[in-house]
Amino acid sequence: MKQILLGAAITFASVLAYGQENTANFKIEQAQKLPNELYQLVYNPTTQLVYVAGPQKGFNKETENFVYVLDGQSLALRDSISLGKYLPFGIALNNQTQTLYVGHSLQNAVSAIDLKSKEQHVISNGKEKSKIREIAVDEIRNKVYVSDHGNPSIWEIDGKSNTYLGSFEKAGAYLLGLNVDPQRGKVYGTDANTMEGNILVYNSDSRALEGQFKTWSYCPLNIALDKKENRLFVSQSNDNNITIVDGNTGDILQKVYLGYDSSPIGLVYDENSKLLYTANRNKQEVAIIDTDTYKVVERIATKGLPNTITLDPVSGAVYVTNKQAGKKGEPVENANTVLKINRI
Repeated sequence: MKQILLGAAITFASVLAYGQENTANFKIEQAQKLPNELYQLVYNPTTQLVYVAGPQKGFNKETENFVYVLDGQSLALRDSISLGKYLPFGIALNNQTQTLYVGHSLQNAVSAIDLKSKEQHVISNGKEKSKIREIAVDEIRNKVYVSDHGNPSIWEIDGKSNTYLGSFEKAGAYLLGLNVDPQRGKVYGTDANTMEGNILVYNSDSRALEGQFKTWSYCPLNIALDKKENRLFVSQSNDNNITIVDGNTGDILQKVYLGYDSSPIGLVYDENSKLLYTANRNKQEVAIIDTDTYKVVERIATKGLPNTITLDPVSGAVYVTNKQAGKKGEPVENANTVLKINRI
């Protein structure tokens, strides 16, 4: 291991959280501060570990960069995975093959990391203008998808050989968010190019564009899926809402307003509890939405700028990356920190 371990995670006794009846049902159990910038993270249900993309401060491409490995129970730092001089931002896991995929947005590449050997294989689409953001994995087809808003497309990567196969194209699109429904054979991408705020719906096998679901919010970001009821949840950072779309018809089922200047970004859906968790960047909170009533039932102050959320589907624990404030922002208490949220 090439980074100094930071020791045991901090335990929080209490946290400012409130619901419809001012009763806290969730709390921040642990927090772990890390030495670099923090972006996306993913939970590994096989190993019960959390993998965190931690590019060097200042996005230094001339020094070694890492993915940090945290214990899913305590958040203690267990290991780090060297990426050489590739800066990590997006991250996704194929749980079946135990391969971690890490996006290098500033270097137009994706690394496939074998978690047993830590062997790194770098994948490129060969196009200079690419600027990638999200990664999603289809474990049924053993395919990996990457949203590219520099070269308007979604990459398709063969998970067996970890080679670039081609792209789902959309001229003029600005592709940001991404998710995949392997059972239905769909790949979803958010297109922030127009005021329609389209969700692009592609066929996983043919790459055909089968639909464009309008969200009517400018610059839709991330996508979470309710695979049982075929609902799509889309974070609308500019319009401060979560848009819920019927995956069968494309109809808007509801818009959940999260408050002025909340700026939701990352989100994750727990199909067991039917709760949706959203990382509200500017409000410095995680909001919890009951997807039966479409009501916000609780808000948890993060004391930092939450970015990405991942879920342990067995325990229901939620993990959040907290970014630090920008150059002009006020310092935040939980900068560059991973938080673990549990039910009380």
